[in-house]
Amino acid sequence: MKLLDNLNQVVRLLSIGKMKDSIPIGFLGGLAGTIFMDLSNIMFKKMGLSEKTYAQYAGSVVMKPFRLFFGANKLLGQILHLVTGSIIGIPLLAILKKTGKDNYLFKGAVFGTFTWELLYSFGLRYKVFRAEAHTTGTHFTTLIDNLIYGFVSSATMVFLADDSVFPKSPVKRAENTLESEIIEVRDSSSESTYEYQPEVRFH
Repeated sequence: MKLLDNLNQVVRLLSIGKMKDSIPIGFLGGLAGTIFMDLSNIMFKKMGLSEKTYAQYAGSVVMKPFRLFFGANKLLGQILHLVTGSIIGIPLLAILKKTGKDNYLFKGAVFGTFTWELLYSFGLRYKVFRAEAHTTGTHFTTLIDNLIYGFVSSATMVFLADDSVFPKSPVKRAENTLESEIIEVRDSSSESTYEYQPEVRFH
């Protein structure tokens, strides 16, 4: 029982700290997604399934790839990637605010696939990145990384955001409307019962 009480207190504290400002929610959600995306990318690279890290891709936008072997330049590439991923989280939150948080993992996966096509595929195709990738395995693992980005980002946003940030689902709206109608009927019936008093006469 004591453990359950402690868990309830933790849940209450977390619910008190829910955020309502869209920019920090989107930024922090995108940052969390980018961190997990990087961890996945590093794991694939160590397994030999991916050719480069996202720090190398991001850094190659502003400098030549051979410069990224130096520690400071590699750090700059990593910072650029984290900032980019964090900012991209803001439009994902806008989508969730527009459509609601129902099926947020699916929406995050779709958004992650879109960013993979937009940033990675077009970035390589139109030479935005000076670093190049050649193997099919690298392309496939980057898609997985972006799916992870979408999953983690959307889940973090739903966790951080207050319920008022997202629109209610049609089912919830219908339930609330039905409840309000039931309450109105009960109130009206109680008022009519209260107002009607049979007249008693004494002769």
